[in-house]
Amino acid sequence: MKKFCFFFLPCMMAAWTFSAQDTSAVTADTLAVAVTDTSAAGPQPVEVLKGEEIGKYRRSSLYTVLIRHSNAKYGNTIDSVFMMMQTPDKFNNHDLEIKSFESSARKARKVVNEIRGTEKDPNISDIDRFIDETDAAKGMIAKWFDRDPVTGAFDIDLVMERGYYDASYADIEEADANIRGRAMLADAGFDLIGRTFMLVNDITFVDRGETSSKVGAGLMAGLSLIGKALSIAKDDETYEVIGDASGAVAGAVANEFAGYKVNIISYLYRLDWDNAMLDKFLADYWFDSCAPDSAKRAAFDESELFTLSYVGHTMTSAANISSKSFSARPLHEQFLKVCTRALDKAIVELQREYDEFKVNVPVYSVNGDGTVDVKIGLKEGVNSRSVYEVLMKDVSSGVTQYKRVGLLKAIPGKIWDNRFGAMEEAIMLEQEGVAEDSTADNTARQPEEDSVEAGNAFLDATTFQIMSGANEIVPGLLIREMKIDREKQ
Repeated sequence: MKKFCFFFLPCMMAAWTFSAQDTSAVTADTLAVAVTDTSAAGPQPVEVLKGEEIGKYRRSSLYTVLIRHSNAKYGNTIDSVFMMMQTPDKFNNHDLEIKSFESSARKARKVVNEIRGTEKDPNISDIDRFIDETDAAKGMIAKWFDRDPVTGAFDIDLVMERGYYDASYADIEEADANIRGRAMLADAGFDLIGRTFMLVNDITFVDRGETSSKVGAGLMAGLSLIGKALSIAKDDETYEVIGDASGAVAGAVANEFAGYKVNIISYLYRLDWDNAMLDKFLADYWFDSCAPDSAKRAAFDESELFTLSYVGHTMTSAANISSKSFSARPLHEQFLKVCTRALDKAIVELQREYDEFKVNVPVYSVNGDGTVDVKIGLKEGVNSRSVYEVLMKDVSSGVTQYKRVGLLKAIPGKIWDNRFGAMEEAIMLEQEGVAEDSTADNTARQPEEDSVEAGNAFLDATTFQIMSGANEIVPGLLIREMKIDREKQ
């Protein structure tokens, strides 16, 4: 994006309304194209999103952090694997340079549920110290406004990019203090700053077998080759402990490694951001490259305005139970799969508990048989008991709002298994001659402590039945989980 000098008018901000739930989808009538479904049931008209618009919707932003236990079993391995994990694709990556910090505890502590998440929780104390020492909240604001580390100047390129705002800087500059002017700022993406989160994860390795020493020896001996390769490629010693435990090492310890699981405790924080903070930021700290201001630069450096608020926590786990073929794969691949799935499960649980953290995704297609396809699945916690509301953008009042126009429910047997590594596992199971819907298949593909509904990795979306609003639902409208049956998820 071409750089421009940008000046805000304070009056534009005076009554700007924020909403943690507001998200924007591109206009539906610009996205829908007619295609033909040539299924066995015969040709049926289908409306789908244009290919270039599938991922074009406004997301919350996420900064993921790990609490390290370097002295714990496989603590360094967990740290290295965590650095390889990608930000979940339903969020914008808002990671800062520092991605982990050491626990103050000499070993992992057992904390009773009553004090977990309170000031007596040792992890909370460590997180508070990390936030203060790294100035994490200020760093997250600096990233939003692309602060130049040398000059201290800001710009709004990232705000507009994440807001999918196509108008010019001049359009925003010309916005006045009326309702539409403030709505324009929200449409540009500034409202997304208030939906920025930090997720701090405490991941521990749990031995459920009787041969942990053998597994440990195999892991530490085998996790070197790929670690050296990654370190050379990335010029980063972080990856030195990761290796490709292939050949004899993998074969010797694969079965023992399958007896492990990881536990994860995830703590969710939200970046504090409202009208008053934006006004102060613009008045006291903002300057761009066209108008350097050393006083404002120093004021931002010394500011204590920006903070993070604790939202809540969740505890879950994932086990390394896979097909026989996958269990023979390099151990770092198995470990990456387990940790990624554990983090995905934690995010789902937090979204179900805290509305402000819920993600919205667009309807991908409206099918000729009256069903709807959406590109979410088991990774996002989809099951046949949860209900999703369909949201339509409404600007009739001059301020962007969202109204419910329909309800959806996933159809059993048409739920996409989009979890990390699911497709590869499904192919291996197929090659092993295991029927996809058999008991053996379910056992092989699901951790034994899970009761995750069966999904199909060969799909590319989940199909939903329309419970209400059939005449209103079109591709591009957003859906959000609104109700969940909490019995045995």
